[in-house]
Amino acid sequence: MSDWPRAIAQGWHPVAYRPEVRARPLPIQLLGENLVAFRDADGGIAVLQDRCPHRGVPLSQGRLRDGTLVCPYHGWRFAGDGRLVEVPGARTCPPVKARALPVREDAGLVWTCLAADPPPFPDLPPVMSDPALDRFWWPLAPSRAGLLDALENHLDPAHPHFVHPWLVRPPTARRTTRVEVRSGPWGAEARYIEQRANRALLSAVMEGERKAGIGRLWPPTCGEVRLENARGAMLSIAVVFSPLDHDLTRPYAHFASTRGLLPAWFKRAALKLFHLPVLAQDRRMLGWQADARGPGGFAFGPLDVLARSILRHAHGEPSPEEEASFELDL
Repeated sequence: MSDWPRAIAQGWHPVAYRPEVRARPLPIQLLGENLVAFRDADGGIAVLQDRCPHRGVPLSQGRLRDGTLVCPYHGWRFAGDGRLVEVPGARTCPPVKARALPVREDAGLVWTCLAADPPPFPDLPPVMSDPALDRFWWPLAPSRAGLLDALENHLDPAHPHFVHPWLVRPPTARRTTRVEVRSGPWGAEARYIEQRANRALLSAVMEGERKAGIGRLWPPTCGEVRLENARGAMLSIAVVFSPLDHDLTRPYAHFASTRGLLPAWFKRAALKLFHLPVLAQDRRMLGWQADARGPGGFAFGPLDVLARSILRHAHGEPSPEEEASFELDL
């Protein structure tokens, strides 16, 4: 893991939605490591290295028995803490363990950490657990994208004019927008004060007149886009990006909105339908970006509002408390 930024290599990351861990072993991947998740004897979720210590075959190809994981090769049986509890045909078990990883179930996700000394669990957006909001997770497949590229893309105000014309932003008629940025050890936030009617499809249907848009970094790998309208309604799109491998990232996307006249099921269907082309467009750009990455990295531009904060936090170098304001044409 030495070639990963420090806070990413040592951090907590989601590896599955809780409902994905069912009655069969679930093969998962994190930071290039093959892992397996399963329900243990107590009904909780365990995560082991996906490698039997006996002959190295993947434990995920085995089966579950009474909350233990049975290796498909010789039937060695492992508990959720990695202990070897049975060797078929033998009366004793050697002192062998499969590597067990720490697990935390939070906000509907299963999290783990590869570090020998796990850091404190990261703060998550409060909308992920607010019972007063209409909320849903949208399970998405992994895609070819660098972890930090995908996170920065989600919080980037500059590309929608070109990548999502008329869906997220109109391609013409930019307007002067006041931007208020603050950052600190807690993360970073950019507030875009707009106060205007929006002509893009999503904004026109879901918002009407937008009051402000907010991009928030929840270190190390969660980004939240929050849209607020003049009537006090709010839409939050918070995504936790999980690094399966270099240039292979899985987004865990959470949507939350203020309750109103539209029923939750309708908003869920409309948001997913609208974001299907947006997702495909972003994935195409991120795939091209992954193909183009070289040793020199990428340049920074004046609209890369949160990019430097993303990099600092990924490398375990959170910034001091800072504030700034300026104007951009968005």
